[in-house]
Amino acid sequence: MNWNIEKVNKALETLKQKAAIDNEFRTLCLNNPVEAVKQATGMEVPEGFKLRVIDNAGAHLTVVLPDLQVGEGELDETELTQVSGGARSKNSLTLS
Repeated sequence: MNWNIEKVNKALETLKQKAAIDNEFRTLCLNNPVEAVKQATGMEVPEGFKLRVIDNAGAHLTVVLPDLQVGEGELDETELTQVSGGARSKNSLTLS
C-alpha cells in the first residue's frame, strides 16, 4: 500500500491520539517511531524515510527548527530532484 497525503495525515492523527492516552505507545513513538507507525496503521514507513517524534513534555510551545541550509544559493537534494524533474507547485513551476 502506498502513502499519500490523506494516509499521512490520518496516520499522524492516529499516532497523536493513541500517544495521548497510552504511555507505553507514547514511549514507543519516541524510541522507535517507525515501529509505532506500523503498529498504529499497519503500514510500513518507506525505507530511508527519516521520522522523528518529540515529546512536548508540558512545554507551552515546542519549536521545530528548519533544516540547516547548506550554503547561500545551493540547493538541497529535494530541490535538485524537483528542478531536474520539472516539479510544479501550486504557485510556481520549476523548469529543467
